Amino acid sequence: MESDQILIETSRTHRQRLGAALAFGALDDRRRANDNGKRTLGSVVVAAVACAAVVGTSFVVDLLGRQREEQAVAAFRAALAANPLKPGGDWVSDERTGFLRNRRTGLMVDPQTGYAVDPRSGLARDPDGRLIDPRIDWYIDPETGYYTDAASGLTIDPKTQQIVRTR
Repeated sequence: MESDQILIETSRTHRQRLGAALAFGALDDRRRANDNGKRTLGSVVVAAVACAAVVGTSFVVDLLGRQREEQAVAAFRAALAANPLKPGGDWVSDERTGFLRNRRTGLMVDPQTGYAVDPRSGLARDPDGRLIDPRIDWYIDPETGYYTDAASGLTIDPKTQQIVRTR
């Protein structure tokens, strides 16, 4: 019984092969050599997309960093141009320095911070002993003369108005 079954299956397979050859052509024409062309092309496309994503991300991060630095420099310039000091009571505006001076004691004070201002340098010291330019509320490094914004941490050279370092 088993040999009959094998003969039937073999005949069926031959018929299917002959029908496929008649419909689709010879076996050599139907089978192509696998050259992995599609995989190579797909890999190139995926690599190009990944590179574009990395370059785009780097561009956006750099652009945002530059904008932050430009905003800090603009804030530095605006703070230098603004003078929010206002006289009142015993406090009068000192014409020479632009700070408030107490008529009775002669003490000069920055009204924004409440720190006493040195009349010779025009700078104040905070409780931690750091020098502050009271006109703009930026810290000053006495060794280099660089200004540092307490809020953003950016350090600027006041002569060139270039960013020296970031936090």
